Amino acid sequence: MEILFWTIVVFGLVYSFWYAFYLVKNKNKLGATGMALVGLLIGIFSFMVRLK
Repeated sequence: MEILFWTIVVFGLVYSFWYAFYLVKNKNKLGATGMALVGLLIGIFSFMVRLK
């Protein structure tokens, strides 16, 4: 269960930062900032979850 959780977290982090990079290339800096913030929140909140 823990491996599945960390796989989803890492996928979410990579996808959000990749999409933020894509938005920066298309000159959408506000959207890129939002997606980078989502990636940071995924990373931060993943350490607050306790799996049993």
